[in-house]
Amino acid sequence: MNIDSYYPRIDKNNFYLGLISQVSRDNVVLQVENLSLFNNRKIKQEILIPNTINFFVVIDSAYGIFLGEVYQSKVLGIDSLHKSKSDEKKITVFPEINIDIIGLLGNDEKFKLSGFKTVGITDKVYLANKILVKKYLASIEVNKYEGQKLLKNLAKIGNFDAEFMDLQPNTLFDRHLMAIGTTNSGKSTSALTILDRLLKLNKKVLIIDPTGEYKSAFSNKEIEKLTLGVDTFLSTKYVSEMEWIRLFGIEHNANQSSVLAEAIISLKFQFSQRVSEPLKKEGEKLSLIKGKLNEYVGKNSPFNLELLEEQVKNEAVKDRNGDYVKDGNLYNALLWLLQIISFYKEQTRLITFFREDSNKELFSKIDGFLSKRRKKSLYIDFSQIGVSENIGLVIIDLISNHILNKQREEIDPFVMYIDEVHRYTKSNYENASSLVSIAREGRKKGIFLFLTTQNPKDIPDVLLGQVGSLIIHRLTHPEELKVIQNLVKQKTLSQIQNLNQGEAILTSINLLQDIHLRFIKSSRNHKNDTPIL
Repeated sequence: MNIDSYYPRIDKNNFYLGLISQVSRDNVVLQVENLSLFNNRKIKQEILIPNTINFFVVIDSAYGIFLGEVYQSKVLGIDSLHKSKSDEKKITVFPEINIDIIGLLGNDEKFKLSGFKTVGITDKVYLANKILVKKYLASIEVNKYEGQKLLKNLAKIGNFDAEFMDLQPNTLFDRHLMAIGTTNSGKSTSALTILDRLLKLNKKVLIIDPTGEYKSAFSNKEIEKLTLGVDTFLSTKYVSEMEWIRLFGIEHNANQSSVLAEAIISLKFQFSQRVSEPLKKEGEKLSLIKGKLNEYVGKNSPFNLELLEEQVKNEAVKDRNGDYVKDGNLYNALLWLLQIISFYKEQTRLITFFREDSNKELFSKIDGFLSKRRKKSLYIDFSQIGVSENIGLVIIDLISNHILNKQREEIDPFVMYIDEVHRYTKSNYENASSLVSIAREGRKKGIFLFLTTQNPKDIPDVLLGQVGSLIIHRLTHPEELKVIQNLVKQKTLSQIQNLNQGEAILTSINLLQDIHLRFIKSSRNHKNDTPIL
């Protein structure tokens, strides 16, 4: 394979830099022939800027043509850079360039990982021209998925103003995708761009939005929009006693958890009897009440959530010779639980979200979305429910569990986009989370996660470990960088703190190497602008 064939219009000697002077397992060193070759120049349509970093070179080797990326340039300390600026002195200075080897050009004209093969000392190095850069971009995806159309023009590539990144959907979403970045780093911009490209390819997307900022970004024609607690509701029968305990945040208090579970069972019985008031236990026979309630333990039955606070008060009883009698000590111990329930009733739309309305039921809407007969995407607005993280956490868990329980044949493959996912994760039961289960098992059923977060520290390790592709925008805190240090190259890590708005690093198990991207703001309406003070 002759390198000359890849420089058909301009002689390759115009791109020449020098010879390989050092080879190691991590990288190679190029000794530039002289300082004059560092001059910036334009030859026809080729713009060459060799005195910086983050550009590509090719090495003509015995094994073939290697592609590398420059990450460091320097003039040796023994050379006086100031004294060598004159043209006659430039030929006596030999700069050094450190290069990461990306891949080796194969017989199929694609660059592939070079494995144990590498370049040799005295191999010639040239600046990569547009032809070789395009071959690299065409080779960047490790796998080829038959029949997949490309997500076009996702972002500009690094320092190439005229080059855009096109990727197969599965390159991004196989093993799931997460976008990370601080506020105003461009995380929402990159997310909206990817969602836009998915919808243009008629890929199905389930969007879960905690703030409502994406609502006006999509038309009713391309996506069905739901607002929880306003036009979409959920039956209480879908929530287990344990999930109610999590929702109210009392899982660490065994006494309160037990009483809450008993109160819910009592209300399930009352609902089945069409009684619209709490079950009074004081003065009743214990055996009689227990006999009535036993069949409702763990049963998926609806109940009147409005009565929960009063029912908890009626649970403050104890057994005395087979009869229920009032227990003042237990009542006092339940005051905190009563305050929690009262807060949720008054400060959130929790009560209005749980309603028995089969025509506006959330899971039936999700079932319609999952169906292979339907190609329309689905948007769910969480913003009206309330600020409590426990509410969103439980609802996400319910949705994830409902989807995961479907058979593969019932699901038309789709992307599940969850914005600000840290709102819906908790380390104390992360392994039991249905979202984690989707991350582990969802791909087999055609469920691909797309998550965003401001801080990777907020994401449980077990969930982060299932993510195969990351879009990393600007991060500044050392602890945040520490979380992702094993996911990117060490040389890349130092650049993350200096990324501008919209700039990002895409790293993936499905890519040949990390890619520097610049996302362009989508034309879709997006209500995420920071107000001016």
